[in-house]
Amino acid sequence: MNEIDVRVVDWLSTEALREIRKQVFIDEQGVPDALEWDTDDQSAVHFLMRAESEALGTARLLDDGHIGRVAILPAWRGKGLGERLMREVMAYAQAQGMSTLLLSAQVQAQSLYQRLGFVVDSEPYMEAGILHVAMRWQAELLDISELPPIEFESPGRFSIHNPPTQLPAVRTVDLPYQLGNQAELIELDESNALDHLCHMLGQARRQIHIYAADQAVWLFNRRDVLNAVEQLIARQPKCRIKILLQEAGKPFLQGHSLLNLMHRFPSIVEIRKQHPEREKLPQVYMLADTCGILMLPKALLRQGFARYQSPDQVRRRTSEFDEFWSTSQSDPAIRRFLL
Repeated sequence: MNEIDVRVVDWLSTEALREIRKQVFIDEQGVPDALEWDTDDQSAVHFLMRAESEALGTARLLDDGHIGRVAILPAWRGKGLGERLMREVMAYAQAQGMSTLLLSAQVQAQSLYQRLGFVVDSEPYMEAGILHVAMRWQAELLDISELPPIEFESPGRFSIHNPPTQLPAVRTVDLPYQLGNQAELIELDESNALDHLCHMLGQARRQIHIYAADQAVWLFNRRDVLNAVEQLIARQPKCRIKILLQEAGKPFLQGHSLLNLMHRFPSIVEIRKQHPEREKLPQVYMLADTCGILMLPKALLRQGFARYQSPDQVRRRTSEFDEFWSTSQSDPAIRRFLL
């Protein structure tokens, strides 16, 4: 099978989203146009599943945790892609701090969602002429204080087998840019920011500085980013990674958080919180070695730029970062996470 990719895309500029939904819901299932298209599409986060350049599935996520419009084209069904698409959407939602997810499931697809941990939350009902049930997924919060005591008796001496460690697969993208070479400015949005972030991490050797990662969890709290950082540490065990947060809040602490890497590699990865009396900049940025920069000028807008060779700009931002770092704090929320 061709390599499958799931990414967040822009609703207005991605015609494939509408084509897939038209073919699946309107043409195949007979859903009226007036019910398929609604105002939620303008504010939803949209996901596109592709095999190389071929679009094959889509889904959307609303601000209140509702997942909907999950569709896989007929030619690609029966390959487990619907479940894979859902897992990507759920991982994204958890990275945004969503602990409850909702959906209106067609009864015929109910078993798929149950495998993912959703439970039925209503009696069957008709929607667009198709039988549905409401379903709910709730993050499990484990309270260690409630765990029952256990008894343990040592069996004595025993052998231990440690299989060789297998590094996680890293997102591979074919980008014609090399850290330290091209000085051109590359415009970023939701469709390519993750690719350039991982590509730049994949070429770094000495240091990574990230400012305000908590203001862009949609980008930094991704499994692909963690994989890329793990590979960087494996390649360059003497590298140093500093991550400065504006707020150590729940959205950053949950999901595929970089805090997991700080827990595993405390001598390499360090995460601190900006001093509350210091000005909180509107930018989010990553600095790679002494020449690479990925910048989101306004955290609320998922747009920015990358430059693989901009030493002057990186030098200025590094000086700025170091000044903030010198007065930063170890936040209690971070310490609780590590415990």
